[in-house]
Amino acid sequence: MKFLVAILVLPAAGLLAWGILSIVWRERPRRLDDALAPYRVGTPSAQGAVVSTTSASDLVESPFLQRAVAAVADMATRRGVLQIVKRLLDQADIPIRPAEALFVYLVGTVVGGTLGLLIGNALWGIVALAGLGVLPWMALMTLAKRRTATFTAQLPDMLQLLGTTLRSGYSILQGLDTVAQQLPDPIGKEIRHVVAEARLGRNLVEALTEVAQRVRSDDFEWVVTAIGIQREVGGNLAELLDIVAETMIARARIRREAHTLTAEGRIGAVVISVMPIAIGLFVYAVNPSYIRPLFHQAFGEILFYGSIGLMLVGILWVRKLVDIEV
Repeated sequence: MKFLVAILVLPAAGLLAWGILSIVWRERPRRLDDALAPYRVGTPSAQGAVVSTTSASDLVESPFLQRAVAAVADMATRRGVLQIVKRLLDQADIPIRPAEALFVYLVGTVVGGTLGLLIGNALWGIVALAGLGVLPWMALMTLAKRRTATFTAQLPDMLQLLGTTLRSGYSILQGLDTVAQQLPDPIGKEIRHVVAEARLGRNLVEALTEVAQRVRSDDFEWVVTAIGIQREVGGNLAELLDIVAETMIARARIRREAHTLTAEGRIGAVVISVMPIAIGLFVYAVNPSYIRPLFHQAFGEILFYGSIGLMLVGILWVRKLVDIEV
């Protein structure tokens, strides 16, 4: 049985290795980003060219792998998974195409789960499959949320700087250009995209709206709404931006206070997740025969997997209780 599984997993392992090696050893062809480089807002390189602000990495370039990626993309599109992956990759600013990332994820999960089954037993295979299936999603969502939080934390500084430039007599596009040059990423990079698109003829509010949807920041959506209303009805935009900045600073202060008050609940969630594992490892080290029925008897396996499920439910429940919207 294991020999048959090994024969089946070899092609999947080869596809995964081929996809990873193609990242390292390949020549990047000239792309549309390179052709549009003179119109972008970026840092000039040593040769006088402008460094592109974005670049989508092709993980696989072989025709065979491209057909496999296309099949995965078609299946994921019908089920709505590809759109979710694309949103998270854009939010986390990871320059990988969603179909290729999903293809490498699926192949890696299958290969890892099969290797766990071959090296250990069914339990190790399930653990490896679950770990490789869940951890990449958790890491991607963590990166996306972290970038959104960093973007939101930079918004007051952006609004104050933009308001100052408007009072100095600059236009809003010139003010955004100043913001893009003065502030660090991620907000500097996103505003550079907006300025570049506006210079190419795109509507400024539409470009800002796309950034708000990509970063998924409610606070920035307020800013875009304020700018859009001002451009339609007129008014003092600098004063309006100062009011929005003060509101965001107050919300950030309340958010930090709520984070401090819910620290006990978050620590409790960590204890709930760590303590059963620590006690189980301790008992297994002291008296392995006492805990061995959990892995070798049907009733013990039911208790083992049931306790894992209840632990996950408890962690999610506590996290939901301490998640306070401000």
